[in-house]
Amino acid sequence: MLPVDDIGIAIADVYAKALMKLAAGADGEEAALEELADLVTYVNANAGFESFLTSVTVDIGARRQTLEKALRGKASDLLVNFLQILNTKERMPLLEQIHVQYRLAFEAKRGQVEVTATSATPLSGGVREALLGALRRYTGRDPILTEEVDASLIGGLVVHVGDEKIDFSVSRRLQGYRGVFLARASREIHSGREYFQGA
Repeated sequence: MLPVDDIGIAIADVYAKALMKLAAGADGEEAALEELADLVTYVNANAGFESFLTSVTVDIGARRQTLEKALRGKASDLLVNFLQILNTKERMPLLEQIHVQYRLAFEAKRGQVEVTATSATPLSGGVREALLGALRRYTGRDPILTEEVDASLIGGLVVHVGDEKIDFSVSRRLQGYRGVFLARASREIHSGREYFQGA
C-alpha cells in the first residue's frame, strides 16, 4: 500500500484506537493486532487483492459482499465488521497505516517502545545490553529493539526511538567536522581577500 500523509496518519490513529477499544478484554487487543497483521501481510503479498480493496473503481456494495463471503466465519466478527466500516467510509487505503498505529498504541499501553539501532557492524551482546539499559532509562519504557547494519556509518550508532533520531555515528561526526573546516577555510579566504584589497 502507498504511504500516507500526516492527515492520513491522524485518521488512521483514530480508527486504530477505536478498534482497540472494541477489542478490549482478555487477550482481545492482542488477538486483534495479530489478525490485523496477518491481513496486512496477505494484502501486501497479493497485488490483485490490494487493488480490489483500495481501488476507487470498485463498487462499495460489491466489495462489501466479497468481504462477507471471503472472511465471515474465517476471521473474527470484529475484524470483518471493522473492514466493512472502512469500506463504507472509503478508508481501505489506510488499512496498513491503521495496523501501524494500532501496534504503536498497543505497545505504548504495555509500556513498550519500538527502537531501531543502525550500526556499521552487528552489535555485540555487551553493547546490545548496554544500549537496552540506556534506552530504558531514556524512555522509561521497555524497548523493542530492531537492529540494522549500514557499513556507510563507519562506526557508532544511529538510533530511532519512535519519531526521534539520535545520531552517534562516526559519519555524522565527520560531516560536522567537514562543515567546521569549510567554514574556517571560507573565513581564511575572505580575510585574505580583504588583505589583498587593502594592499
